[in-house]
Amino acid sequence: MLEGWGIMRRSVSFISMLLAFVAMAGEGHAAISYQRLDGAPGERGLVIKGVFEFFDDPMTLVDEYTQYRPDYISFDSPGGNVVAAIRFGRAIRALNAKTLQIRALECASACAFAFVGGVERFAEPGSIGVHRVSLSDDVPMDNKLAVSTVQVMTGEIIGYLTDMGVSPNLLQLSLSIDSTDIRYLTAAEMRNWNINTPEDMPAPQESASPPEDAAPEVSATPAVTPSDSSASEEAAASEPGDLTTEAVDFVNQYNDEWSKDNASAVDFMKSIYADEVSFFGNPVDKDVVLKDKATFAQRWPQRIYSVKPGSVTASCAGKCEMSGVVEWFAGNRDTGKTSSGMAEFSFVWNTASLQIESETGKVLATDKGAKAPDRLIHQWTGLDDFCRTSVEGPETQRACKRRDELGPMLNRVEWCYGHEGEAGINWEWHKCDANSRRYTSK
Repeated sequence: MLEGWGIMRRSVSFISMLLAFVAMAGEGHAAISYQRLDGAPGERGLVIKGVFEFFDDPMTLVDEYTQYRPDYISFDSPGGNVVAAIRFGRAIRALNAKTLQIRALECASACAFAFVGGVERFAEPGSIGVHRVSLSDDVPMDNKLAVSTVQVMTGEIIGYLTDMGVSPNLLQLSLSIDSTDIRYLTAAEMRNWNINTPEDMPAPQESASPPEDAAPEVSATPAVTPSDSSASEEAAASEPGDLTTEAVDFVNQYNDEWSKDNASAVDFMKSIYADEVSFFGNPVDKDVVLKDKATFAQRWPQRIYSVKPGSVTASCAGKCEMSGVVEWFAGNRDTGKTSSGMAEFSFVWNTASLQIESETGKVLATDKGAKAPDRLIHQWTGLDDFCRTSVEGPETQRACKRRDELGPMLNRVEWCYGHEGEAGINWEWHKCDANSRRYTSK
């Protein structure tokens, strides 16, 4: 993979130079077309050009890619139809293709969703632009239908981003930018939200057992934010007493309890696993699971687990099958070691016994050398922005509630919000010191 990244990085300068000599045929808002960039061996690119339209067929991309065999795919597109862009993104993933984007070409709005289809991705800072998805003016609809349409589309986008291993924070940011404006992503956002895939990240592999080192997210995976703003979760958990609602509440509790001190966390684990568990593909006794949890807690005594907003899905019929993407930060004061990253999780919860019968997962990314809980701070900031700027309602209440649950967890790993005597407008998350404020609900 590192060799592939070397080719992609060299291609950044190559494609910029080549475009200075290649005439870019057609208007920027033309129908989808393809441009081949021929260069040195290992530096052949395919540019997808034009506006994504609903009836565009991604099989045209498959045919072009199969014939040309490029080393990467780039875009020159102002966006267009989100559904079509997602179809193209899934086609790119099915081709096992890499995507590369430079500032000299345009990739804005819906194009961002096509770009993240790449199995390996590299984009220059400022080369990917986002804004709020808007409905077509050509299709008349009443307010109720419009709201329903937006909810369905939001769920589809979140599901797609999760499948691609990208943080739903990308959608959250998009929703905060007016459709008449554009916001280009920074290097930090593309790194932290996994829009750019890490150079040293191994290809994801299913594991038959939890990893031994520096991957807390798989060894204690189920962790869900109760304030996820996804329309799909809101719809799934709308009726009191619904099994899905109970399942999501259970995983929320799991997350919060596992983020507590070792004694409290391990004690909680004793009550929520069945006598026999399918643990990362292996049938084991409950005692084996508890021993693994206790050993893990000793290795990482300070920890936070929180699922990326909108990533949780649950299917319940007596038993609930749940999955999502969890982000974590863990540390050990005695050794000075820290660990940060994200992983997929999946488990089966028996709603009759209220116990976990199956647990598995896999690491998606680790943040090498991370010393700060940046992923969790990003979650808190997103929740805070949503809480402060959204219209009052159940979704906003959930966001505020989760924000105020996540704040004290950050305190427990010695990160504080603001200093005593400091104006609230200046408060920022920082490593706790003698004058730091401990987090309290807003």
